[in-house]
Amino acid sequence: MTETYRPARPEEIDDVARLEAHSFPAPNRGHEWWEDFLVNGPHGGLESLWVTEDGGRLIGACQLLWMRQWISGVAMPVMGLGSVAIAPTHRKRGLATRMLIAGFEHARERGDVASILYPFRASFYESLGYGLAGEAHQYQVPPALLPDDKQERMRVRMVDSEADDAAMRAVYREAAQRLQTGQLDRTERNWRKSWKRDDLAAVLYWGESGEAEGYAIVRYRADLPIDRRFIEVEERAWLTLRAQRGIYAWLSSLGDQWREVVYRAHPEEGFGDRLSEPRLPLLSAPSWGLWFPSATLLRGPMLRVLDVPDALRLRRLAGTQELTLALQVEDEQIAENRGPWRVHIQGGHMEVEPYTGGHVDGTLCLPIDTLSRIFVGALAPWQAMAGGLATIDRPALIPRLDQAFSVPKPWMFDRF
Repeated sequence: MTETYRPARPEEIDDVARLEAHSFPAPNRGHEWWEDFLVNGPHGGLESLWVTEDGGRLIGACQLLWMRQWISGVAMPVMGLGSVAIAPTHRKRGLATRMLIAGFEHARERGDVASILYPFRASFYESLGYGLAGEAHQYQVPPALLPDDKQERMRVRMVDSEADDAAMRAVYREAAQRLQTGQLDRTERNWRKSWKRDDLAAVLYWGESGEAEGYAIVRYRADLPIDRRFIEVEERAWLTLRAQRGIYAWLSSLGDQWREVVYRAHPEEGFGDRLSEPRLPLLSAPSWGLWFPSATLLRGPMLRVLDVPDALRLRRLAGTQELTLALQVEDEQIAENRGPWRVHIQGGHMEVEPYTGGHVDGTLCLPIDTLSRIFVGALAPWQAMAGGLATIDRPALIPRLDQAFSVPKPWMFDRF
């Protein structure tokens, strides 16, 4: 085998675009679209392209995007994995696995502590150490079912100036940093290319102090037949409960123009409790006896810790308790992650060093995908233990670990 894995060269964009078009054929995504996307995409360009070469021919490619993701209030360097493409003549040979393992090492060398992606098949990426790290509850309801609040609705205005755009970005950054886990630390490139399109619009909620406290970005699905059109909430964020009420109220007022609103709610948002009728229409989804369907569960982002000691050192913890663990990690792809590690928890931080013996309060053993889910807040330690995904020799320590790793469930608007 003569495969080599390396960053792409500028003159190879044409070849990479051809690979991508073969792997992701679509009516509006031909060769020229892929060339533009690979160079000018919202999350990265040529600097992020990673290729596999064999005998002078490119047979595989992907994006190893340079990103920062807010996790427990820290903007951590992560590798966004996207556009994984294998030549049609080289599939089912394990090439994607080998290419991505080489990509892991490249990302580690440049300082990335984790990797995030949206999977084409979750089981494939689980075999590479990724764990599911995000979900949403998708509702499709008439606007009138949302709660109205005329007073708060009057504070919602369209985003139509550079100052409004800056205010929306400020709300996003504060919410992502202080209130949420999992959002990207967006760059100017991300913002410029993410929502300024003809089919998107945005609104801001302005508080009594004159400061923006929330926003929503919506997509007009006017591309569909008239009887199927709807307005789709692409993202929303708020810093106050009043802003939340204002955004809901604004959506509720759109019934004259749109028959339905598609809204994806955070699992901890309690959106279904705000609806005057949470039941989906009869026969739209299977029911269970007298139970009724209400929303569709969407699962998407996956995360993998690439550098266990550096990632743990960056992760902030809740509380000020002190605890010392021996940590053993199962990681088939990255031997440097396996440890064992001595993890000392104190003052909301972790000190990590190789474990060579001595006193510890307990020993925790788990695979890298489970550690990754606990790390980002998608899985509580007690859930990992109860599901047989991890073991600890002193179960009495589990509540303390639950408290330490507690953060809101991860939530990420950006897709790549």
